[in-house]
Amino acid sequence: MKARTTGAYVLIALGAMAVAVVAFSRGTALEVVFPIERARRAFSDNVWSRVKGACRGAAASAENVALRREVAALALAREDVARLEAENARLRRVLEYRDREPETWLAAAVLVGGGSGPRGALRVDRGSLAGVREGAIVVVPEGLVGRVESVTPHTSEIRLVTDPSLGVGCEVSLPGGGVLRGTLAGGTDERLVMKHILSAAEVPPRSSVFTSGLGGIYPKGIAVGTLLEVRNDSDSPRREGEVLPAVDFATLRDVFIRREK
Repeated sequence: MKARTTGAYVLIALGAMAVAVVAFSRGTALEVVFPIERARRAFSDNVWSRVKGACRGAAASAENVALRREVAALALAREDVARLEAENARLRRVLEYRDREPETWLAAAVLVGGGSGPRGALRVDRGSLAGVREGAIVVVPEGLVGRVESVTPHTSEIRLVTDPSLGVGCEVSLPGGGVLRGTLAGGTDERLVMKHILSAAEVPPRSSVFTSGLGGIYPKGIAVGTLLEVRNDSDSPRREGEVLPAVDFATLRDVFIRREK
């Protein structure tokens, strides 16, 4: 009986030792792998997270570039639409003006102008074979352009109203029925000068200026521009005015030449 009890104690002791050995081995193993696991976590927290962040940043950057390109393409498309609409509107005005009095006005395309030719002049593709004569007045739907200075069989040189040699008689309607008259004496594409103003009347701001018809060269009522201000003429006791042209001379594409009846 005593031998059995001793054997049981031995077995219990051996089991406890085995458990202790296993526990000690597992703890030792955990301690051994601890530096490895800590390094893996550090790598995950620092290096790998940065790699993923960089990848996400690169993807976002690429997406931003693609979006910017798409926005730029849309902007170009809108500009094309706006340009085409403006061109269509210009052509409609030209056709309407041409059809208004087809026997009076001859349409002509500008060959040289808008800064390409001599100051105050442009060349068009209609000449004597089309019935153009020297001295004929030239207009666009917006207003007065100038006069034909010289003619070849197929082309005409047009002197613009910016040239002081033309001397266009002009007038401005005043409140109450009166008029303020003067003579257009050249200028630039941006500003014209109206000289020899005799009236001392006050002119409403931004009044419209039209040809007066005096002298018989330019028909009455053709738009010339907008009177911005009237001041004393430094060269004479008369007054002079600054006029914003009705026509954008730098962008002329087509003009109308008056036919002589």
